[in-house]
Amino acid sequence: MAERSPPDLPINKNHSPPSILAIPEYLKFPPPTLPPSTSRQLVISQPQNPSVAIFRSGTYVIQVPKDQIYHVPPPENAYIVECHQDPSRKRKRPLCCNLYCIGILAFIVLLVVMLITIFSVMFAKSENPKFSVERVVVHSKSNGRSDYSLTLMVRNPNSRVTIMYNGGGTSLHFKQKTIAEGKYPSFTQGTGKSKEVTIVVHNANVILPKEIKKSLGVSESNSSTKKVQVSLSLNMNISARLRIGTLKSRSMKFHVACDITVDKLSKRTKVLKQECETQRK
Repeated sequence: MAERSPPDLPINKNHSPPSILAIPEYLKFPPPTLPPSTSRQLVISQPQNPSVAIFRSGTYVIQVPKDQIYHVPPPENAYIVECHQDPSRKRKRPLCCNLYCIGILAFIVLLVVMLITIFSVMFAKSENPKFSVERVVVHSKSNGRSDYSLTLMVRNPNSRVTIMYNGGGTSLHFKQKTIAEGKYPSFTQGTGKSKEVTIVVHNANVILPKEIKKSLGVSESNSSTKKVQVSLSLNMNISARLRIGTLKSRSMKFHVACDITVDKLSKRTKVLKQECETQRK
């Protein structure tokens, strides 16, 4: 069967031929070698009319190298592959990055430890508050019981440490026998400050010693007999915390013991001698 030739196509003389693009060297490869049985030759006949080009149809086999890339995948594919990737196969961070992070963490921990140590030493070396008894007043009641009002001068000798008193218990003793009990107030005392604190201790529902009764009797009768001096002791267990700026210490206790000697027990009692000692627990 004779092959049919395509119809002659008219050529526009005014139309300029397309420009020939330069092919990169890495895209050039030798023409494929076709088997004799399957290859056909492209025959371009020389037309009689120069304005008409004649092409013969045929089947051709083109060989392309497999490593040649003709398609670039979209960037979304990389994100999908990363999501489905095995976590154990993910790329690990460089060793230098890990060492840098460990170094920063170690520096922060060391800095915190140093600050805690410095403040702990400052808390430990801080001075205890100073106490002194200024006045003692006895309030006698009709039922034979008495309340004792003691005015203390409390001083904070520290220049950088604030003392936060959280209250505590107080007791008044005569010859190691408790005769009255009360409470210490809560307040905050700044650095180098002094403050007067009044403590009221109430009768402890005990039988008063004869010396106390005798002193009270002399003051109430206003006789001209010799005044009876009384030696008392005041014990206080005060809960407190120390503070430097915004940093606070752990809770601690101040045990205060005061030895007091008064001329008599009345509303006009005069303190003859007093001495207080403070210990930190």
